[in-house]
Amino acid sequence: MTFSPSKRPQLNRLTHTVTPSNIFPTNREGVLIGEQIYWNPATVANPHGCIIGGSGAGKTQTLKAIAWEVSKLVEVAIIDFHGDQELPGEKVYHINMTSNSGINPLVINLDQEGGGPNLRAIELAMLFAKTLRLGSNQQGKLLDAFKHCYFRRGISQESPQSWLKVPPNFSDLESLLEEMAEEDKEAEKLRLKLSTMFEYGIFNKTQPPYERLTRWNLAKLPPQLQAIAGDALASQLMNRHRLLGESALRTVLFIDEAKELGYSKALDRIAADGRKYGLGLWVASQSSRHISKDVLTNTFTKLILPVDSSELPLTARTFRFSEEAIANLNPLESLVRFGKNASKVNIVPFYQRNTP
Repeated sequence: MTFSPSKRPQLNRLTHTVTPSNIFPTNREGVLIGEQIYWNPATVANPHGCIIGGSGAGKTQTLKAIAWEVSKLVEVAIIDFHGDQELPGEKVYHINMTSNSGINPLVINLDQEGGGPNLRAIELAMLFAKTLRLGSNQQGKLLDAFKHCYFRRGISQESPQSWLKVPPNFSDLESLLEEMAEEDKEAEKLRLKLSTMFEYGIFNKTQPPYERLTRWNLAKLPPQLQAIAGDALASQLMNRHRLLGESALRTVLFIDEAKELGYSKALDRIAADGRKYGLGLWVASQSSRHISKDVLTNTFTKLILPVDSSELPLTARTFRFSEEAIANLNPLESLVRFGKNASKVNIVPFYQRNTP
């Protein structure tokens, strides 16, 4: 099932309030936030949302509640960094050293105008350089190694048909670096830098397919591997939706503790272009500092729960609420902004939803 776009309502710019009856109608395609306030992606500028809330504010329960309701309407993917986003009826993949499931960051974007092995190699080399703090020489050597892994599998930038072949994984990369290290000290240093990643083995295993409600549990991974795994999953979702073409909403990606994605640019791409291809994004964090400017700018729906007092000035400026209004919030109370319209609402948390 997908949402059908409809004529967007005219918002009341003077009162800056939400009128639930005509902006977010009470119907089965709307997602209840609380107190007759509904989120309906058919009537908003884009299907993206963000939730800001400090420890104990109800952020996780709010995100789970929205994800659960959305899963009744379209596909949902959850990147779970803390292992607490479980939902009824989900297909969960536990990504850790002992699991059978893995993630392959070397999967290629098949878009002939913006994909291929060279682009993916460049993206990964840049991500690894920032996440693992590689020097320029190591980054360049890693880029060459990624390209050579594709070459060994018969995959080349010049032959889009070859992109359909089974991509390499990090077993290929480890073997290549071991060969290079016999004659190249820099390659040996790079291999040692990546040794923890090779030991965990999560990037060597078969990556399973997405289901209608899929949760990727990354809680057992160290932060650097979480960031790389999360980036790979988000990038693959965006690439898949691009290939499917323009569409009404097909899938929504949910991410709690978005700061764990670190230097990933995948969320920026989804926030900028996901709407066109039927991909929505909801992120949550304890501070707006952890969410990129591009994501915040392109997110139409924003929920502010209680935040730490140190975050009050920034949160007020970023989301155009008074510090007093934010400071007076109680757990599971939220200031909700839909574009230029805003309202205060008592969240209906996940544990109060009717679930099987």
